Amino acid sequence: MPPAYWRGRRLQRGQRWREAIDAYRAALPSPDDAEVQFRIGYACEKQGDLPAALDSYAEAVRDAPDAPPIRPYRLGFVADALREWEVAATAYRAAIAAGGTVPNWFYRLGRVLERLERWREAGEAYAQAIRRGGDRPAWRSRLFRTCCMTGDWRGVSAYYRRDEAVVEGIAPLLDAPASELTPQRVAAALAAGETGGALPAEWWQSAYVRLFNLGRLHEAYAAKRLAVARARQRAEKGLGESVRHRLDAAASCIDQTDYGAALELLRPLTGGTDATAEEAREMAAGACLMAGDVAAAAGRWRFTEADRPFRRLIEGKRVAIVGAANSGLEAGAEIDSADIVIRTNFLNPDSVAERAALTGARTDISYYNFAFEEKNRARILAVLRQNPLKAVVLHQAGYGQASAAYAGLLPVRRNYLFRGLYGFTAYAIPRILYDVLRCRPAQVRLYNSDFFLGKDIHYRGYLKPGDYPNHDPEFVFMMSYHDILRNFLFTRRLYDLGLCSGDAVCAAVLALSPGGFLDRMTVRVGALRPPSA
Repeated sequence: MPPAYWRGRRLQRGQRWREAIDAYRAALPSPDDAEVQFRIGYACEKQGDLPAALDSYAEAVRDAPDAPPIRPYRLGFVADALREWEVAATAYRAAIAAGGTVPNWFYRLGRVLERLERWREAGEAYAQAIRRGGDRPAWRSRLFRTCCMTGDWRGVSAYYRRDEAVVEGIAPLLDAPASELTPQRVAAALAAGETGGALPAEWWQSAYVRLFNLGRLHEAYAAKRLAVARARQRAEKGLGESVRHRLDAAASCIDQTDYGAALELLRPLTGGTDATAEEAREMAAGACLMAGDVAAAAGRWRFTEADRPFRRLIEGKRVAIVGAANSGLEAGAEIDSADIVIRTNFLNPDSVAERAALTGARTDISYYNFAFEEKNRARILAVLRQNPLKAVVLHQAGYGQASAAYAGLLPVRRNYLFRGLYGFTAYAIPRILYDVLRCRPAQVRLYNSDFFLGKDIHYRGYLKPGDYPNHDPEFVFMMSYHDILRNFLFTRRLYDLGLCSGDAVCAAVLALSPGGFLDRMTVRVGALRPPSA
């Protein structure tokens, strides 16, 4: 290779991307133009010039179609980031065909095929990712999404059933067409699941998602109870002793309010410094919190240097957490009288100002959803320069890169998460509530939160056209993914313990029984489901 190529390699090792690009370009033409173009593409990608990276990667793949799989994969990765879905799908397929076996590559292929609404192919890609890389909850949820769109759950049923014999009458929950799932047939399957069969928790979780997305919430949560029971039974029998199975078993104990058993399961996992140890510690703290032992929870919470400014803002203060529902209550003056006002996804201050009589004019802290923040980062930074806040809190996913963008502008920290109920992913209000309680406020009051029981998902102006175009339009599926009932139950438990209060609309929702909540949510889901579903 020409000397300029090797100069480019040295500059690349020093992360001097602009100079490396110039050196590589000076090396053309070369004995291996595809290799040089790939290096140019990589340097352009690292510099943030994705269109130029796409062009160079495409040249590299064209010039050497039999090259290592990393080349078409990088082409797919950049095309994915630029929302060139067809290019990304073709490139990911080429990387896999060239021998790529990285499970995440199959997952990324599934994501772009979803964007193209090629549901069955996307499902096949997700299934391959799971078979090769393990049953990660995020991957499983995307597989379930494709099944909801195709209506075909037989592959999921076979995968999670594995070699287990299915008690007669249970299999139709996943294997039969939706039109054949009569109430009597579903009731019989659930009753058979209560009394026999060795189907694992994941099979019953699949049945829960299917029934939920068919709008049959009471039946869905009967299947969910079986998933919880199976997860705990697996731990008690000493089966499936992976870390994930142990965490799932602990979550099932918390779900069943057996907090002591959960703490025993979590104890061996909490001593490290990795992400698993942190998740286990937060689960243990959350179990103590739900048991009403705030002191024990506080003893398990850890704080970093980045947490200090935030903790000073919250500790001993009266905190208002303002959601995005359309409650219609004129609570603006009350909200603005709080010591600290927290909102979600602060991006449209004009909309906040227009609704000041209803939801207050102040914003001191904003929590950002991962996908929303990533999509709108440049706009958020511009808004915060004009409307400075006291702090922002970012999701754990992608925190390192995201936090660097806010450094020097205002204090930034990551959101601590509690995943301690089985199959539970917190929506914004429960997630913020837990994170705020870690910092020992004097009082927390929830506003504008109705758990989606109101007529509007969000108040008008919360999201504007273009704010969130990639947001999943299938809102019912996202309710099943997050588990709306467990979001309600978690918040209600903290409310009953006196750890938070709520405005009149929020308090009325939290006064519902679980059955009453499901009755109302069934009506709401029926209104949200597309007519063809």
